[in-house]
Amino acid sequence: MKSLLTPLLFIAFSFLSASATYAETANTRIQIHTGQALEQGQSLAQSKHKQITLNYASAVRTEQVLKDAQLQIAKHALLTTPVYWLQAAIFTQALEQEKSALLTLITTQQGEFDQEDERYKALTRLHQFIASNHFAKRAPLQLDYDQARITSSANPLLSGELTLQLPARSQQVWVLGAVKNAGAVKWQQRLSTAKYLDHAEAISAAENDTAVVIQPDGKVETYPIAYWNDRHHDVAPGAIIYLPFTGGWLTPLDNFGFDASGFNKINQAVVSLLRERVL
Repeated sequence: MKSLLTPLLFIAFSFLSASATYAETANTRIQIHTGQALEQGQSLAQSKHKQITLNYASAVRTEQVLKDAQLQIAKHALLTTPVYWLQAAIFTQALEQEKSALLTLITTQQGEFDQEDERYKALTRLHQFIASNHFAKRAPLQLDYDQARITSSANPLLSGELTLQLPARSQQVWVLGAVKNAGAVKWQQRLSTAKYLDHAEAISAAENDTAVVIQPDGKVETYPIAYWNDRHHDVAPGAIIYLPFTGGWLTPLDNFGFDASGFNKINQAVVSLLRERVL
């Protein structure tokens, strides 16, 4: 699907250095984040969400961190259900500059349309979602406590200032982008991407062949959704479905034949940032 097929750059996993000197001298501070939703109208500062931080004098193995984190979660009753390992993740520095740049792109594109235009309204909803969420670099490590115990590649050294996300299983799927009814939709087993999009109702300036699904583990997948090529693909609880905007048949193309409108830049930036979303 046009330029969305451009490979995403994966972040360097610099804090997994196995250097003996590094491991002996580094300080490690890991904040546990369970991704619990706030009550309606409640800010993070007002919530009773307890912040738990693990501190280590040196680099520490992933297995030990996951063990200690689960003990703290149980001790402080941060979760009432098991950890949803598919959405478990380690994050490093915040992506505030990338978030700000995307918000500016969206606002600039909105200036091309009247406020009653469906494109303006869809961009407004997208802007609100991006502005209200936090994003940080996701480490390319699939977390699983049992795997960390038995597989060395799943048990690297961790060090530095990190956020460890260990959430409960979500009961929702988010639908965003070129749709009229963006937001959370109740997850249903075996419900296809196209069916979720039917509920959200695509606008006329939406991509009609392919949607992008950001799975809970950050994996980005493109699924065909047209009636002639629609095939079932599972959408996991907690996934984000993004329906790209398109400039239409008269959109100027770049030298490679891709959509050269402002929508193209927005689509790429949105997909890149959504995979780094912190719950």
